Amino acid sequence: MDYCNLPQRSITTRWRRFGYRTVGFLDGARWVLGTAFVVDALRSFFTPDVSLLGLFVRWPAGRALPAWDGVLLGAAFLVRHRASALILVAHAVLAVLNVAEFHVLRAGGLRAAALPFSVVTLGLLGAAIARVCYDGPTGRLGWRFTGAVMSIPMLILLHLFSFGATDYARPADAIVVFGAGVTPDGTPSLALHDRVRHGVRLYHAGAAPRLVLSGGPEEPAVMKRLAMEHGVPESAIETDPEGVNTFSTLKNLHHRRVVAVSHYYHLARIKLTAGRLGIACVTSPCAMTRRLAREPWYVAREVAAFAAYYLFRG
Repeated sequence: MDYCNLPQRSITTRWRRFGYRTVGFLDGARWVLGTAFVVDALRSFFTPDVSLLGLFVRWPAGRALPAWDGVLLGAAFLVRHRASALILVAHAVLAVLNVAEFHVLRAGGLRAAALPFSVVTLGLLGAAIARVCYDGPTGRLGWRFTGAVMSIPMLILLHLFSFGATDYARPADAIVVFGAGVTPDGTPSLALHDRVRHGVRLYHAGAAPRLVLSGGPEEPAVMKRLAMEHGVPESAIETDPEGVNTFSTLKNLHHRRVVAVSHYYHLARIKLTAGRLGIACVTSPCAMTRRLAREPWYVAREVAAFAAYYLFRG
């Protein structure tokens, strides 16, 4: 009988170790996220712009929570206390409302990701609430360190996919198409072709009366030729050959209400930067003729670029 029980005990021990390591990993993520909320909220008191809190949870209809709420939520992640549980539960209720609102909009025709980022928020809040109640053993320090190191890139990656897959296009003053490279003989890359084609489609749909084509020195002329071939009059086109990166393109804009067109993985950084420059920007992802050969590299690079822009740009 004892021999029959040995495999069961082994399985149970394995699952316990897995549970302890998971708790350790989530502790690292919880500490990093809590610290980020507090620091971001304190910074927002002095330099208001796109708040980290606003990426995770909002009032219904997309209204931003006040900056001081970021301090409360950050403290609730960092400190295990009954009051922390109440704060986390209150934000979980808001996250549920955000998820419900997203699905109502999606049912109404909004082109969006299958799941909103608010689902991730709900999972994080649920894990934090469970951690307040759990007082057992956890994984070693290495698992907490792993959670701390991996949590931010993982969350940025999920945000890029969720935000970038949603089409927020609405009437504006101009449609801004971001460059994506041309070959030495002047042939547009597949990415550039898809972006211009989508910008032209929005122009013909009446999203804006102007089409701004921005990129490196060689790109705007090629983009302009493509747009005119697809029926956009030259009088409606503006070119910006000094838009060598996302920040330059947005800083050079003369329009304050724009629809930004690029690939899905790029749009979150555009939105972040536009908010800091005082531009009312909505984003619209271009459809891809086919998957890009280096798409995994572009996505990984964008995770690093988003973090760099959040910390150092604007």
